[in-house]
Amino acid sequence: MVDVLITGGAGVVGARLCQKFLAKGLSVRVLTLPGQGEIKRLPKEVEIYYADVTDPKTLKYAFQDVHTVCHLAAVILAKDRSAFERINYQGTRNVLLASKAAGVKRFLMVSSISVTYPVLTDYGKSKFQCEALVKNFGIPYTIVRPTLVVEKTGGAEYMLFVKYLQKAPMVFLPGGGKCLKRPVPTEDLVSGIAQAATSPKALGKTYALAGSKVLSMAEMAEISLERLGMHKKIHSIPLWLCTILATIKQIFVPGSVSARQALAGFRYDASPEIADAEKDLDYKPGTPF
Repeated sequence: MVDVLITGGAGVVGARLCQKFLAKGLSVRVLTLPGQGEIKRLPKEVEIYYADVTDPKTLKYAFQDVHTVCHLAAVILAKDRSAFERINYQGTRNVLLASKAAGVKRFLMVSSISVTYPVLTDYGKSKFQCEALVKNFGIPYTIVRPTLVVEKTGGAEYMLFVKYLQKAPMVFLPGGGKCLKRPVPTEDLVSGIAQAATSPKALGKTYALAGSKVLSMAEMAEISLERLGMHKKIHSIPLWLCTILATIKQIFVPGSVSARQALAGFRYDASPEIADAEKDLDYKPGTPF
């Protein structure tokens, strides 16, 4: 019996999660796409299966004799909007079907705090639909919703933010960067996921996994610039103007993300309460800033 199967387990969070489960004395299997160079970061004790969540035929054997599935495989940013439906929603459905067929006893899904936004992006919509699937599939489940994941060399959304800060001669933040976030360090997120996947208290529940400190996007920009050793003035730009510019870019630059997707992080707060995770999971996060 394999204690834990992690889909998308060769990523930054997945690799750290492998180490966390191994430290608990659990056996770990990782499902990852063929040809992924990231497998070099996996501990040697991990069993690796090459498969694609969008292709049900490749999944069957990876799920045999598995007790718990941690479903991380997903696309966060995509130029092709259909990727969210194909990889996130259909991929999750395929993983659930394979889990049920193999008699998996427990299913943990890594969702996103963006499912709580008043208006959902294509990504947020796909994760919202995935949560509904998981809750109604008949496998004992737990859902976790990370906020902005940050570390020096990781966190896809944060690294895009840093890249912008580095390249822009002048820093413009939509809406003045007033949106509030609770960024979470990777290590704390991983600890929360590991606890949620193994604690009896977590069954049938949904948890926000965020950092300890609430910061505005402007404050994050100032701290990030200081870390980069750069001195740039931060300017506010109206959200309506950003929407127009992003829409024009989408029209004239093939492959650009939608305005809604590009600006969601500047429109809506992502600073959830974490009391339930603190109580049930002994979750004690710090802050990456």
